[in-house]
Amino acid sequence: MLELLVSEYRPVVQNVLAYAICLAALVWGAGPERAIALAWLLLFEAVPGIYKTFWGARFQLEEVDILFASLDLCAGAFWLIVALNANRNYPLVIAALQLLVISAHIARGLIDAISPVAYAAMVMAPGWLQLLLLGAGLVRHVLRERTYGPYREWRVPVRWYGLRPIRQKRV
Repeated sequence: MLELLVSEYRPVVQNVLAYAICLAALVWGAGPERAIALAWLLLFEAVPGIYKTFWGARFQLEEVDILFASLDLCAGAFWLIVALNANRNYPLVIAALQLLVISAHIARGLIDAISPVAYAAMVMAPGWLQLLLLGAGLVRHVLRERTYGPYREWRVPVRWYGLRPIRQKRV
């Protein structure tokens, strides 16, 4: 069963899917889509590619890989900031799935009895769902823009001075 999760074709298929969706998000997406896509390309494509080129190391299932755990932590923090400020709902789910990945790294570090299959599933499976959510969010954004025209990319911050909020122009 571990062969299904760590087959030789899984990274290739996921990389092709990631590049296709992220490049489409950079071309047709707005701010939140571009931010999520740039984070994915930088943290999950560029840095591991450079690391593998120079050191030739692969993801380890027997213990916590510090590089991948720190990349997942950085992506989770960034996507949480994007999710809290974006005028979209799907970045919240992407950030929540990334928290699942972070918790898998923490559990693997604390408990040695975790099966490598369970660890691989908890670390690798959310990536597929995150890419599909980004693709679905991008399609939804493009359809909404075609139907209703441009709309806000980010939530408008409300600043409280006393008891009345300051009104800002809506786009």
